[in-house]
Amino acid sequence: MAEPEKHTDDQTLVEEHAFKRLDNVEKERRKVYKKRPEGPKFFQFIMVIVLLIVLVVMLLPMIYQG
Repeated sequence: MAEPEKHTDDQTLVEEHAFKRLDNVEKERRKVYKKRPEGPKFFQFIMVIVLLIVLVVMLLPMIYQG
């Protein structure tokens, strides 16, 4: 009689371990799809500066021509 109880306890421990492992695997997979927190947008800032420089260089000849 003690043997079936032990088997049930072992099965429960195995199931518990399997569920914990499954949770860990799911957390790892969610990390891949998790959006990174928005920080300073340095690249965007540089692109705006470059755009402004290009616009100024294009408009200066029109302004001083007339």
